[in-house]
Amino acid sequence: MLVAGAGIAFLTFVVMFVMVDVYLTVITMLSRGEVDQSQVQVFANFVSLWVLPVLFLLLTMGPTAWMARRFGIRSLVFGILVGLISAGVLQLIGLLFSPPKPHELIVYPLCGVAGGLLGIFLGRISIAGREALYRASRDVAAASSADEVASAIGRHLADSNVEQVSLWSVVSRVKDEVLNLDLTGSWSPRPESLWSPDARLDAERMPALVSMRQQVPRVVRKREMPSKERVDWGRRGVGAVLLVPLGASGEGPDGLLAVASRGGRFSAGAVRGYLTVGTQAALALENLRLVREARHSGMMSERRRLAHEIHDTLIQGFASIVMNLEAAEGTLGENPAQANRHLYEARRTARESMDEARRMVWALRPEALEGTSLSEAFSRLTTRWSEANGVQAEVAVTGSPRRLPPETEVTLLRVAQEALANVRKHAAASRVVLTLSYMADRVTLDAQDDGVGFEPDASHDGSRNGSGSDLNENGLGGFGLRAMRERVEQNGGRLLVESEPGRGTALVAELPTADGVSRGVQISSEMP
Repeated sequence: MLVAGAGIAFLTFVVMFVMVDVYLTVITMLSRGEVDQSQVQVFANFVSLWVLPVLFLLLTMGPTAWMARRFGIRSLVFGILVGLISAGVLQLIGLLFSPPKPHELIVYPLCGVAGGLLGIFLGRISIAGREALYRASRDVAAASSADEVASAIGRHLADSNVEQVSLWSVVSRVKDEVLNLDLTGSWSPRPESLWSPDARLDAERMPALVSMRQQVPRVVRKREMPSKERVDWGRRGVGAVLLVPLGASGEGPDGLLAVASRGGRFSAGAVRGYLTVGTQAALALENLRLVREARHSGMMSERRRLAHEIHDTLIQGFASIVMNLEAAEGTLGENPAQANRHLYEARRTARESMDEARRMVWALRPEALEGTSLSEAFSRLTTRWSEANGVQAEVAVTGSPRRLPPETEVTLLRVAQEALANVRKHAAASRVVLTLSYMADRVTLDAQDDGVGFEPDASHDGSRNGSGSDLNENGLGGFGLRAMRERVEQNGGRLLVESEPGRGTALVAELPTADGVSRGVQISSEMP
């Protein structure tokens, strides 16, 4: 405070002497060296009585306001002390030339205190503006909808004249020329709004939209407003609208921030504040758009996953139940023991399918993987399948078994289930072997049978070649293999199928053991 007060006092004297010297120089030049001392005295008295106190007040106010903004000072006491110190130092400097006059002992302390208080007041306004801008930016970043973005801007930055803060998204444009905008979010301090939720602005109704270039705000006066809104806005006293383009693309704005005010103008500070928070709003709106797209994409991906899950579990279970019931019906009179065995298998499969459906609803791991390793789950799967279908099934494990990511284990189990289902339906095999191989950075599942095999149809693309998969009257192809392939590739792996008539079929699924999806492995199927 002492340094600030002394600096203000010295600066006041320096400015005063500069003014006096400039005046004497001008007078000397105009009078050609003949200076009227009475005129000089009159000027000196005028400066001492009026100019110097006003100058002192302004010089006190400026540095005090700067210090308040720079250091966040809000105390009025600080401004009073700086003003009194500067007035005292100014009087001490004046003693070097002449004793102070009585009115100076009153005027300068008053001017110093007034300047200090005004400086602190201006500093408070600036600090409050910064804090409001910070709070607005913070709430904009945390907003979960366009309405919340507009509300964050309006609650923190709008003054008493603002009628509505609205956000608009560009529907169509040609380079930097905006043609149409739709209302996406709004905030108003009043229950009624200027725009309806389905409002739209176009360049024909509001010519100011044309050539709205990025980061160049514009104030639209009442006479430039759309004809329909001009009457409504006039009734509510709206005199101007600030348009702030939003977006980060180089081809013009992607959106618009519109602030309607009853006043006819916006201060430079208000425009800077809206322009600053507009950048944050553009990022927030873009993030919300990306989140919506990701959520939609995630929903579609989840639907495909559930379709695969249902096909790999419930549909196969129902098919097994139907087959066992039909077999029981055919042998009921001739071989009751065989019929009872088929009924037992149907009941067991129905219970397993019901349990699997429950786990699917709760998004849990498959029952076969709960509390056990993948190789043990394979052993139980092949044992049950072999007992139910009368076909020899074996499991071989190579490498060092270890816990894999849940998605990888589920994928390998589903591929094994689908491969066994295809062998049962199409291969007419007497033996099938599942080989699970653990390697350093990947794991493979090899399913081989000695069935009838098939002739790969060259007309089909890689997504339809499979281990006798879902053969029908149209030849090779079906949802089962496609589901397996999509599941494997979504987890960063690949699925290969080899077959030859009379030589059986081999299906190989290869998956990374960690971070396979994040590495973005995309390997298409190949046929030898």
